[in-house]
Amino acid sequence: MKGLIRNNFYSMENNIKISFIMALFSAAVSFFVKHDAFIQMIIAMQLFLFIVNAGASLHADEVSKWNRFELTLPVKSNDIIKAKYISFAILILLGIVMGSITAIYACVTNGFSNVYSIFYGYEFGLTLSATTAGIMYPLMLKIGTEKNELIMILSAIAAVGLPVLSSVILAPLTGEMNMKHPLVGMVSSIAALGIFIGSYFVSVKIHRLKEFH
Repeated sequence: MKGLIRNNFYSMENNIKISFIMALFSAAVSFFVKHDAFIQMIIAMQLFLFIVNAGASLHADEVSKWNRFELTLPVKSNDIIKAKYISFAILILLGIVMGSITAIYACVTNGFSNVYSIFYGYEFGLTLSATTAGIMYPLMLKIGTEKNELIMILSAIAAVGLPVLSSVILAPLTGEMNMKHPLVGMVSSIAALGIFIGSYFVSVKIHRLKEFH
């Protein structure tokens, strides 16, 4: 299991370094901007920056034929897929860590103290990251990674659509269609985690079928 996770990160090592640089630069920019929406956007973007590396990793595996070689390894499909999803979770965690750096930096340097804005940034970023990974991986596993950029874009669009849909459904309770309402953010995050967890079982089934082709 550890070897599979390590291989996942080897294939996207350079991209992760770039993500760290971009995330640190975004954190530094927060020193000059105190607007709530901007801080929210930075934190959400930092969470999403790391999960986009997953597409590059999956494409690298297919180009190197690793995805075929791993079928011959003495490990179960569950373990191979589990390693992928653990890697996705680590990427999301890295985004959360960088978002925390931004939040602390903004509070210390310019006195930014709107806790709700920071919390919403995490909620939106988590929704984007978990939904994108949950939709992207089963699709790439099923149809391949030749169009990984298109799949990533479509997955991200669906991820953005989730809080919009939640705000529409919850409008009778919130009084209006408001994506930034606490209830909408909470429901969107829970739904995104549900998609992420559910996609694991879908991916396991797809991977088992691929063993025979």
